[in-house]
Amino acid sequence: MNTQTSTAGIRQTKSGAWITDKAWICGVVGAITVLLCAMAYNRFDILNKGLFVLGQQLTSNRTDSILAALFIITAAMLITEMVRLWLWDREGFISIDPDLRARNLGAFFTKSLLNYLLYLAALWVVLEFYHTANEYGFRMNANYYQGWFRFTEMVWSAYLWAGLPYVLLTRAVRYDPKADSRDTGWFLGKLLRYPLGKVSGSPQLCPQFGQDDAKIARALIVKLFFTPLMTVFFIGQFPHLVSNVGYVFGSLPASIANGTYTHRVFNSDFFNISIAFIFSIDVALAWCGYVISSRWVDNQTASAEPTMLGWVVCLICYPPFQQALGWYYSAPGERDVLRFDNQWIITVFTGMMVCSYIVYMSATLWFGVRFSNLTNRGIIRKGPFAFVRHPAYASKNFAWWCVMFPAILYNATHTGIELAAMQTFGLCLMTFVYYQRALTEERHLRLDPVYLEYCEQVKYRFIPRVF
Repeated sequence: MNTQTSTAGIRQTKSGAWITDKAWICGVVGAITVLLCAMAYNRFDILNKGLFVLGQQLTSNRTDSILAALFIITAAMLITEMVRLWLWDREGFISIDPDLRARNLGAFFTKSLLNYLLYLAALWVVLEFYHTANEYGFRMNANYYQGWFRFTEMVWSAYLWAGLPYVLLTRAVRYDPKADSRDTGWFLGKLLRYPLGKVSGSPQLCPQFGQDDAKIARALIVKLFFTPLMTVFFIGQFPHLVSNVGYVFGSLPASIANGTYTHRVFNSDFFNISIAFIFSIDVALAWCGYVISSRWVDNQTASAEPTMLGWVVCLICYPPFQQALGWYYSAPGERDVLRFDNQWIITVFTGMMVCSYIVYMSATLWFGVRFSNLTNRGIIRKGPFAFVRHPAYASKNFAWWCVMFPAILYNATHTGIELAAMQTFGLCLMTFVYYQRALTEERHLRLDPVYLEYCEQVKYRFIPRVF
């Protein structure tokens, strides 16, 4: 999603440049780190043997090792972005809390401790929600989200011990009243005070909720929905990238050298390796955006989608709501293009799909740590966003048409026109949903004057100079 800066109006522009213009740098670092991790994991068989650093074993099972890769990727991106922002504004990067300036150490520590405890309480409530919601299957010991629950255990332990030092340091040297107004911890505090105020009848104890509180609530829902999905997506995808790295540098050259490598095998490899490469990077970068929201990297949420339609057309593209699109009509699978007998046809359409997915991935990469659906976290006007306003949606749909519509034609000649017609309708329905996503996002983002300025620069939504 094309979004705006968390501190819109603060350090947004500088001598004609936008603070997000080089957000892609940490995205590139993240992508490179994904590939380096995959190569290291393959070289040292880390998925099976565990991760060792300086002779110390850090992980002993497959899930923890994959999560370790995510932590490494995220750390590389965060460090890169913090350095970039410091170079952008060396004078403004550090801002001392007024209580510290006035040497009111007791007030500063009390405020920070309360903030830490509120976040800890919020985290406990969130974990209880995941443990009791049947969709995530914690009580049923379901396999799909087990990696996510392992991650939440790590987060709880980490924040329990390191949360207070982090809050103290952040509030000490990254003071920002606007960021405080969007602080999830303070929002939870208001929620806790509300029933007390109602019971006591005291106006002083009963807080007033405004637009900022609604934005915080919606942003929190976005994080709660997408973070588990991105976690299990990466846990499922990264091992494929690791194995494909081993294949590319191992048996593939030998197969080519001994003459047993066929065009059909090439098409299958081209499809599988490209998908693993592109989506491992895409999901890893998206995961960082969903998990990390911090004033240190200037990616706190400024606003979230305010309309029900916007939420519906977005969430219906993801599990478990994604099944709704296939109840009556569904497009064929992407791999169905491999069923053609003519291997050159497969190569051409798969090649177009891969090129489109690379554009899709680059859109995520250009966000850096600011990526998130349904939210406004920073306008990106460079890279693919310099040509169209929705490069991810355009390229993803083009990729689907490249590999799904040929499969529909194949089904029309081999299976029957009725199935092909239903699949065509399903493919058109998918495209329509993404078109609606673009429209609802623009209605949301046009509330921000910076996005209006961006729209003046980039006139076209999907196809440069056409549409």
